Amino acid sequence: MIEGITITAQEIIEAQELVRALYKNDQGAPFELTDGQATIFAAIYKKKSHRIHIEAYTRYGKSETIAMAVLTRVITYPEKWAIVAGNKDKANIIMADIIKHIFDNDLVIAKFQPEEGESLESIRRYKNKSRINFRLTSGMLGEVYITTAAGALGFGAPNIVEDESALIPGKEHAMVMRMLGDQTDNYLIKVGNPWPEDHFIKSFEDPEYAKIIIDFSQGVKEGRIKPSYVDEMRKQPFFDVLYECKFPPQGQADEGNWVPLLTRDEVQRAMVPKGSMEMFGITKLGCDIAGGGRNFSVQVKRGTNVAKIVYKQNTPDTMVVAEDIITRKRAEKIHRSNISIDKVGVGKGVYDIVNRELPGVYGINAGDKLDDNDPESQLFINLRAKMFWKTREWILKGGKLEEDEAWYQLTKIKYRTKLEGTRGKLQIM
Repeated sequence: MIEGITITAQEIIEAQELVRALYKNDQGAPFELTDGQATIFAAIYKKKSHRIHIEAYTRYGKSETIAMAVLTRVITYPEKWAIVAGNKDKANIIMADIIKHIFDNDLVIAKFQPEEGESLESIRRYKNKSRINFRLTSGMLGEVYITTAAGALGFGAPNIVEDESALIPGKEHAMVMRMLGDQTDNYLIKVGNPWPEDHFIKSFEDPEYAKIIIDFSQGVKEGRIKPSYVDEMRKQPFFDVLYECKFPPQGQADEGNWVPLLTRDEVQRAMVPKGSMEMFGITKLGCDIAGGGRNFSVQVKRGTNVAKIVYKQNTPDTMVVAEDIITRKRAEKIHRSNISIDKVGVGKGVYDIVNRELPGVYGINAGDKLDDNDPESQLFINLRAKMFWKTREWILKGGKLEEDEAWYQLTKIKYRTKLEGTRGKLQIM
């Protein structure tokens, strides 16, 4: 989808020819832009609009395309460009691509101005510069530098690329907007996936912003991804955000950009009367431990089709809770590896008691980071985030909840995405 600007077929061809002539891919061959990438390149290189909102499905190559467009601008025009992101690691992704492509062409290398004492080989190898300059034939400079959004105060630039814009909090985005104030003729590109950050949603809805939205269907058309891969990724979290380029359906983020995990209607639709559904499949038992008072220790039993709250007591005697878990395991023949017990705080004592009696039960610390070998470690901040998101998916795919008012606590759980390293990861409040 393209709105607010016109990129002609001839301009797409010209962008592809220009990039092919100047830059190389990782195999050393001329870089070939797809039509969608060429659209992004042309919009930036030709400054088609003063405000552009760009979304593309994950791994489309938008960062490298933007890098080549910015590089081509600064070797042609005496302009100053800032690459801004939520942290320096993220900002450096586009900068590293810019530096990489400097060395694709002798014309570009000749314009590049290393700082005193720097060698071209070290720059090529490490790609870790935060500022680069190019001397143009007029004797003027083209410049690119990186900064974080939070650290943008005091900097100014008439041309800004805000990468992973939706992962930059509103207050930090305001600092980025201040950078544009030095000149009336200024230019802002907001790039990212459609996470529910208020300022990113507003730019998507604002008619003053041109929009370039490239979802997975264009990637299939261009031969960048296969339909079979799309089908595989449909089973993974955030397919709507990362591949369909759609904002989360809730659209009800609060001022901290927290979105409800489930709505009351979604929980209510999952409810079934007590005793109305026979559980089938592998039986699992999850145990949350509390120390009494107003807090309840709870056990939830779940099969393939339905989950039931089978224990809810506010006893301070954790031995009673441990004995109930052991008794239930034996009576209902639940395999010990399918019993999970909160092992934080007072839960540690219950876990230790049960594990002595039933070695192999699973102790849970929801705050733990996911193992690096877990393919979903790139999606979630910690185990808590993964568990809640899997609960959400199970319910929305048809999992049922045996009637109990306690299930409505799920509507109080909220999530958002947080920039960690170079990726946006799900975080639970």
